[in-house]
Amino acid sequence: MPRIAPNLPADSDILCEACGYTLNGLPDTTRCPECGKPVIESIAAPRVATAWERPEIHRIRAFIRTTATIIFRPAHFYRTLATRVNMNRAQRFARAHWFLTAILLGLTACLHVRTMGGLSYVSGQPYPLWLNIPIGIMTTFVTFFALDGTTLLAARLTHWEATYRGYRLPINVVRRGLFYHAAHYLPVALIALITVVGYRLLVQFNFVTGLTAPAYLYVLAVEVVLAAIYLFQTYWIGMRNMMYAN
Repeated sequence: MPRIAPNLPADSDILCEACGYTLNGLPDTTRCPECGKPVIESIAAPRVATAWERPEIHRIRAFIRTTATIIFRPAHFYRTLATRVNMNRAQRFARAHWFLTAILLGLTACLHVRTMGGLSYVSGQPYPLWLNIPIGIMTTFVTFFALDGTTLLAARLTHWEATYRGYRLPINVVRRGLFYHAAHYLPVALIALITVVGYRLLVQFNFVTGLTAPAYLYVLAVEVVLAAIYLFQTYWIGMRNMMYAN
């Protein structure tokens, strides 16, 4: 286990960004006594604002660039993320991704219900297709507010756990990290939509029959489990690369 200061480091303390050792008072030319990382690399760590937060970059281009970096290079993103800046833009970034995710999952729910309605019968009658509209709207709204609430709860629990263990993760730093973590919901929602659309097309063009519905539901269940693992792993990558940030 990496050794850190016995008490919670102050926000003004200089920590080794590799192991969390307190470097206060050490010359820039020396190395961390714990892990050997040059002190200057922690003091002058390249933590910068994201493309999304730079006004000189076009909004759509900045949004796409930031999203791509978070999804495909999460460790690099969080290792170079400035942690103590205004969070307004980060929160807007999160809300945009929550909204996109909610729309995609709402559409997924509509198509899923419609697909299963064509394969399932109650009293000899298929499920009415008008149920798609309220189900889609409800799923969209519930998803958006659930993601918002879950982010707030996760931030508070993470801050509490870090404080208990002696890690320096102020609540605003955690929230900032989780706001950008919202980009990871996008591939989860896209995979779910592709799965539902793909199965619907297979049934519609008679490549498979309704008897394959249980296998289709098992696939969705497996995707839920894998999505949870993926979201936790990317969350931990973010927190691990911010807990010693100066």
